[in-house]
Amino acid sequence: MGVRFDSEQQRFMFDFEHDGRGDIVSLTGEGYQVEAFGKCFYYGYEFGDEVDGSVRSAFIKYVKFTQRLQDDPNLTQFIQKAVNNLNRHINLYDYDLVVMPQSSSRVNNYMLRYIYRFAQPTLRKMEKILKADEELCQTIREQNVLVIDDVTTSGSTLGEVLRTLRILNEDNRITIFSLIGRSDLMADVTT
Repeated sequence: MGVRFDSEQQRFMFDFEHDGRGDIVSLTGEGYQVEAFGKCFYYGYEFGDEVDGSVRSAFIKYVKFTQRLQDDPNLTQFIQKAVNNLNRHINLYDYDLVVMPQSSSRVNNYMLRYIYRFAQPTLRKMEKILKADEELCQTIREQNVLVIDDVTTSGSTLGEVLRTLRILNEDNRITIFSLIGRSDLMADVTT
């Protein structure tokens, strides 16, 4: 199950049965998991090493700016598979709080609605976490936190949120889920 770019037709082709040599993203695997800050894990799919920068950019635009997700069954199935894999790894029912960007994309909103099929965590925007008042800080200290984002590129906001959450929540689980990300981001975040 992989995603290829058909350069002749200038569109992305999803194969939900097989991975292939020319896939820009392989989908049969479980994505990647990187551990940092003790009980913090990072899950998601990442581009293959050989994928051209222009194809990466085009796929990111396709994921982030598809106008009507319900009209694109391939993209919705891509998102559902990723969330299902995440649930198999972490059991979404065990998470009390979901944190996501203030300016949420359609993909972020769809991921959140799909997550709600498994559990009903409280939702907070990343900006609120960074400006947390004492009541919110106390709440965060007592909860397992899931941070979601559609596409993680530089990781700067994610890193700031993660550092804040880890200060507020030393013992509980924090999981970061990015539909498309980079496994090397955690090295930047932990420094």
